[in-house]
Amino acid sequence: TENEDFIFPRFRQKQVLEFLKEPLNDLCISRPKSRLAWGISLPFDEDYVTYVWFDALINYVTASGFMDGDETRWPADYHVIGKDIMVPAHSIYWPIMLKASDIPLPKHLLVHGFWTTSGAKMSKSTGNTVNALDLADQFGEDSFRYFVTREMNVGQDSDFSEEQFLRRYTSDLGNDLGNLVSRFQNMTTRYNEGAIPSASVNEDPEVELRQLWEETSTKVIQLGEGFQFHQGLEETFQFVRGINRYVDVRAPWKLAKSETEIDRACLETSLAVIAEGLRLATILLGPVMPGICNRIQILLGMKPATEFAGNLEWDFRLEGNRVGEKTILFPRPEK
Repeated sequence: TENEDFIFPRFRQKQVLEFLKEPLNDLCISRPKSRLAWGISLPFDEDYVTYVWFDALINYVTASGFMDGDETRWPADYHVIGKDIMVPAHSIYWPIMLKASDIPLPKHLLVHGFWTTSGAKMSKSTGNTVNALDLADQFGEDSFRYFVTREMNVGQDSDFSEEQFLRRYTSDLGNDLGNLVSRFQNMTTRYNEGAIPSASVNEDPEVELRQLWEETSTKVIQLGEGFQFHQGLEETFQFVRGINRYVDVRAPWKLAKSETEIDRACLETSLAVIAEGLRLATILLGPVMPGICNRIQILLGMKPATEFAGNLEWDFRLEGNRVGEKTILFPRPEK
């Protein structure tokens, strides 16, 4: 009752409560060397080594420097563990050890699930494992990080398939984001000599996109605080798709053919709005895709952002910046 949210997600608490329905037996923290040759010798008996789940757990507070007076890393806000080692090691043994030693507990245990393939647990023996480094080498670390974050519901098992990876890479990253950046760079260079103009028009298309941003930024922050990163990425890409819809509605390539003053104002506004939308989208995507977002921000003529604070306001701060050279963010995969 001291901390009802100690285990996240909360449904994992049931496993702990089920285990605790039975009386707890004493835990022997040593093993005889005659039966187990390897291990850390007990300081008070050289014939015994330490039980692995005792010395392994101690590592958290010793490696963090807590025992040497450094309290910057421990107690942890969230101690991240896999579901297979939650009971009894991390949810029962570990809190008991800490309380007995008068050491503060982590504020929460964040328990993640497994990656599966076609619903089956990955295993070397069955040969259904995925070499993450191969995919990262071929498609980029940011693309791989985006996929696993987008597909993973923290706390649940998540299924991996190369087919789904390619769909995300082609659709979300290549078509929605990559093409948007390319179109913006091309239109700004062609229609405004490579400079981001000011926005002087505020009609329905601009109002709707800005409203979508306000809703998106609020939702994404809330989802992140609840570790629902996959939903946060979906909301962010809904905003990216909103920018693409705005481009289609405003059609800068048509406005550029007009010689009227209002169409010129709409053209300049559309370029400014696209730039602002891209800036804001990359702020939200930065933690998952830092390399790609830095490249987009440099193309926008801005210093790469490193935090949300002070960067999520819709304020057209890029006015006057010169856009960078055209770049291919997501090369088409080889067939």
